[in-house]
Amino acid sequence: MNTHQPIDHTGMPLAAPSGNNVDVIIVGLGPTGATAANLLGQRGISTLIVERDDTIYPRQRAIASDEDAHRVWQGLGLLEGMLKTMSSDIRVHFKHGKRTFVSMQGNESRDQGVPGTAFYHQPELERILREGIRRFPTVQVMGGVEAVALTQDANSATVTLRPVEGGPDQTVTGRYVIACDGGSSSIRKLVGIGLPGRHIEEQWFDIQLRAWYDLPPEAPLDFTFISDPKRPGVDCPCPMGYHRVEFRVNKGETVEQLQTEAGLRGLLAERGIDYDKVEIFRSWGYTFHIRQAERWRDGRVFLAGDAAHIMPPFAGQGVSSGVRDVANLCWKLDAALSSAGGSDLLESYEPERRPNVEQLTKFSLGIGGIVMLGSTLASNMRDAAFMTAAKIPLLGDWLTGIGLKPLYRLGTTGGFFTRTPVRRSLRGDFIKQPWVSVANHTPVRLDTVLGNGWTWVGFPESPIPERLAAAGVAEIKLDYASSIADHKVPAGRYVDTERILERQMRRSRVHGLLVRPDRFIFGGDRELTSADIERVASAVVPNLPLTAQAS
Repeated sequence: MNTHQPIDHTGMPLAAPSGNNVDVIIVGLGPTGATAANLLGQRGISTLIVERDDTIYPRQRAIASDEDAHRVWQGLGLLEGMLKTMSSDIRVHFKHGKRTFVSMQGNESRDQGVPGTAFYHQPELERILREGIRRFPTVQVMGGVEAVALTQDANSATVTLRPVEGGPDQTVTGRYVIACDGGSSSIRKLVGIGLPGRHIEEQWFDIQLRAWYDLPPEAPLDFTFISDPKRPGVDCPCPMGYHRVEFRVNKGETVEQLQTEAGLRGLLAERGIDYDKVEIFRSWGYTFHIRQAERWRDGRVFLAGDAAHIMPPFAGQGVSSGVRDVANLCWKLDAALSSAGGSDLLESYEPERRPNVEQLTKFSLGIGGIVMLGSTLASNMRDAAFMTAAKIPLLGDWLTGIGLKPLYRLGTTGGFFTRTPVRRSLRGDFIKQPWVSVANHTPVRLDTVLGNGWTWVGFPESPIPERLAAAGVAEIKLDYASSIADHKVPAGRYVDTERILERQMRRSRVHGLLVRPDRFIFGGDRELTSADIERVASAVVPNLPLTAQAS
């Protein structure tokens, strides 16, 4: 296939791919690409990842992930290991001078069964994701090459790769390509997709320190927005001995000046940090972009993560948004590769994901607006408004909890869901993830038994429709907690002891839900039509055994 020896994420030589044809080519091995590789590997899909760098980028660019990403990583069998080096007890503060005008808890997850927020050291996160790829013999990684050309036809796409350090070009062909190669994506440019939006001229400056305190993973982490018109910024203790401080670059200042010893001393002094008592690991300047690709697909090429959308950093949603993208896309690629009806699913990728990205972009801009008010008068009025609101019953709970963050629902216009929704339909919502009890009294998280395919989750009055069962849809049989005497759970059944699923279904007056492989609800029992059932049956890929998820 080539003369350039593939390199895996640790710099160890890999055996050359056995041929120049794979099912999926992933370009880019950041968190989005590495998550996609794990998702495809879990499904046994032949995958080649190409990455310009041979080693993990050492700078801590992103620091946060949320419940949506955590639930994906949980399904990959990686979250438990990640949490050992993450901080997941997060408190977020907005501070002006000595006044903290609002504080929020970051561990709520809207009953998804995983931490609502976690902070990490990005190189360590990427290491765990890349180690996860090793489990899957169908996935191979090639480092030290960049994509320089792409052609495609009705059946495949061919990417031309050029060794970064010189050497002959080589080609690899895949049925599909996922561009996870960041905001300057070469793949996006090669297929001619524009990235309209705007550039925020205001410049910011980051300093990454070796921390001067001990912060074990189980310790609470206090993330602070410095909401001062004189110099807004961020202060964030991080896991693994790091601390990150961010500052707006004020008029008359330059990044070059701030990176001198005098500049660094002055900035750190503003936060009460003694330059002589810390180790400065890295510092850099950056500006913000707000952009979305004109379209997220070109034939057999799909954009994901920053290649498809770039949002301001205030809400910490960059990595999680990329994970959401590939979690939505990869099971659909599996269906397109494996079933006659699966190709129609691919049309739903962008319509389902784009609305959430647009919401989160507005949310992030809103947080930035709170932090970066330009006058002392406006800042004092903001402080008073938030402090008053936090004291009002219900409103205060909403404000200091997860209420401000948009609920992750998929776009249903153009999405793959039932076409006849009832009032208060749950289509496009996550199925919640409670603890469920089984026959041996051991509680397990719902996703442990959901597997990675289509699943019918229903109470006794709503068994799985025969056509879905025949197509290979799995079934989870629920019993009501109130109907189980002496906590004896019948074999083959599960009890929602917290009644979380019971309450979720009651909202829509249904007793059974058809759940997609990505944990989103296709529809409830009282809204499914025979046409809906046939659409799903034609796109079903049989569930892999649960042991294959983490083998």
